[in-house]
Amino acid sequence: MNYDYDLFVIGAGSAGVRASRWAASLGAKVAIAEKYRYGGTCVIRGCVPKKMMVNASSFTHEVHVMKQHGWSVDGISHDWNQFRLAREKEIERLSSLYQKTLNNNKVEMFHGSASFVDQHTIAIKNTENGEVKNITAKNILIAPGGKPQKLNVPGKEFTIDSNDFFKLEERPQKTLVLGAGFIGVEFAGVLNGFGSDVTIALRKEFILTGFDHSSREFLQNEMIKTGIKFKTKVNVEKIEKDSQSKLIVTFDNGEQWSGDSVIMATGRVPDVSDLALENCQVKTNDYGAIIVDDAGKTNIDHIYAAGDVIDKVNLTPVALHQGMVITENIFADANKKRTFDLENIPQAVFSQPPYSGVGLTEEKANELGHKVKIYTSSFRPLQNTLGSMDEQKTYCKLIIDEDSQKVLGVHMVGSYAAEIIQGFAVAVKMGATKADFDQTIGIHPSSAEEFVTMR
Repeated sequence: MNYDYDLFVIGAGSAGVRASRWAASLGAKVAIAEKYRYGGTCVIRGCVPKKMMVNASSFTHEVHVMKQHGWSVDGISHDWNQFRLAREKEIERLSSLYQKTLNNNKVEMFHGSASFVDQHTIAIKNTENGEVKNITAKNILIAPGGKPQKLNVPGKEFTIDSNDFFKLEERPQKTLVLGAGFIGVEFAGVLNGFGSDVTIALRKEFILTGFDHSSREFLQNEMIKTGIKFKTKVNVEKIEKDSQSKLIVTFDNGEQWSGDSVIMATGRVPDVSDLALENCQVKTNDYGAIIVDDAGKTNIDHIYAAGDVIDKVNLTPVALHQGMVITENIFADANKKRTFDLENIPQAVFSQPPYSGVGLTEEKANELGHKVKIYTSSFRPLQNTLGSMDEQKTYCKLIIDEDSQKVLGVHMVGSYAAEIIQGFAVAVKMGATKADFDQTIGIHPSSAEEFVTMR
């Protein structure tokens, strides 16, 4: 049978754009459909604009440190709207670069939502005029990403989600963040840095469930130092709006909170609602994530999925990797079977202070049966030594397998954590031992040297 395309991609985020471009470079005829802006969650409403906001809000700490070093910083103020417009201009530029890259690689682009008609046929509904066009493809990659999920509580319509956060035209003066995953923790740090009164409400005792416990406990205590308040072990019962348009949140312990805005950072779910997967018989799990094998193939041989829609490790570099693996398995050397490599993936939370880690957490290492030896260090980095003794500290942690002396995990809370851990991720990936770390000469004075001097 003759098909319109060798590969059709649904979703122009990290996985979709990488797969499209690479497939086209290998000689395939490729098309892609995107219902919103090119670049996906990361570029449009995730990593990139969020990191810009983290950078902007962290200057308040820098100003504090400047004063300690003799600088006069009187009269400094921030214009939220000016920053927002500058940020959006840069996002538009990045989005246009994605389109330019696809165009240069001769990938045909459709601006609209895509849904399955059958296992080889896709209906594309044009975003502008609503017209529907059917196309056929030999291979199909599903990569539409995820979408925010709100708690199903009375008054949830008064809250904003993680997409809405980037549309705020004014900074809320008093905010409650519901949820303490990386999105909630990062948003709380941003607003606190800009001067808002911020409280995080969470069901458990500590933030960042699933991350290394002692590291996240340390981070939570450092966040308290910055002025962020916490309501732990609570659930929301209802959210109301009073006559002055203030929001009132009632918790299951009887306590209440009132303020300007409530941000629901309560997770994201795969964005599969428009795909009509029933028409192609692609299987999903109980949470709506598309089920794939270790190379991104669904239960239908020529249909693949990658990125947040498969809900494995929802990180941009992982989505890029998955897009490459799928494309090469289809269009490159068919005898060389490639699979997703999801081990020792470095991660970062752009909290304030930031947290980053690679490899196993202490809890996971114990769960897997390793006999572990733990090395930790907590100290005031040099830039904070001219201030008071309660200035923000840095935390470093090594998790070692006592029998093999292999480094199982490296974790850090403190300035430049992501930049530092990225380098150590190479060492962990290569199977470095504690002796390899000990024999490495440190860079002095730096926070990074702590990892090669811990005894």
